[in-house]
Amino acid sequence: MESTIALVNLTKYYGKHRGIENLSIKINPGTISGFLGPNGAGKTTTIRCLLGILKPTKGQVKVFGHEITNWSAQIALKEKIGYLPGEFDLYKHFTVKGILDYFASLRKRPSKLRNSLSDTFELDESRNVNQLSKGNKQKVGLIQALMHDPDLLILDEPSVGLDPLMQQRLYHVLKEFRDRGKTIFFSSHNLTEVQKICDEVAIIKEGFLVSHDHIDQLSQRVQQRVILTMEEPIDSLLNQIPLISHFEKLQTNGNGHRYSIYLKSAQPNFSDLFQSLNQQHIQNVVIPEPSLEDYFLQYYKED
Repeated sequence: MESTIALVNLTKYYGKHRGIENLSIKINPGTISGFLGPNGAGKTTTIRCLLGILKPTKGQVKVFGHEITNWSAQIALKEKIGYLPGEFDLYKHFTVKGILDYFASLRKRPSKLRNSLSDTFELDESRNVNQLSKGNKQKVGLIQALMHDPDLLILDEPSVGLDPLMQQRLYHVLKEFRDRGKTIFFSSHNLTEVQKICDEVAIIKEGFLVSHDHIDQLSQRVQQRVILTMEEPIDSLLNQIPLISHFEKLQTNGNGHRYSIYLKSAQPNFSDLFQSLNQQHIQNVVIPEPSLEDYFLQYYKED
């Protein structure tokens, strides 16, 4: 199966400043792929190289098997792509209908999903753009990216400004695209959102790819966490237990001493931990399910 997106040793420098370096990712059709990292990590640089907006310093960018830097192929490739930038803005003196008509005129592909998407997102096309809330402007951005039924969706923070109901409708739409064999690549700061709808997740840190895994495999790589409530403080004891990577003392309401304890293994033997604490008075134990947030913070937590 040919990858929809293939980045090979993609590198982009702005003068001496590194944007991204030696980034290699392959994303197959029928996949929702999340792209995570804090501000300045290189997410937007990657997306702009992927779209041909930026020219890479070195490396290769292929979309549908063709080099995006090939100018003769770019127009045909972009007919197959839907794009929502992170900083989406609109011409102020258009109606919603006028702005969507304008976007439609820029493509050869018909906007066959426009009416159904406007209904799904409850967007009134008769309104003037300068009267729209942030959430409604985001709906316009989503519809212009989706309405021509693209084979590849590239979305930068797609749910920003949407209320919870509209977020759920967006997730449903994206899953429908995926189930029809489309490819979706989107960046997000919303870890719950990514865990809910993505098939795989790539994490970027300071311009370097640090992880690219299927969502089901992440829990096997997350440090297991245990939340303990003790009658007495046990800081010195926790520092001596080999199973423990590190711990944080949590605030309490005066009833006991709470600790968030991170274990070195993703699949630890809990009996060994509790045996090390057998002389202590444990008031409560919580073992949370591993989450994408835990996995993400493993790469970004301060030493």
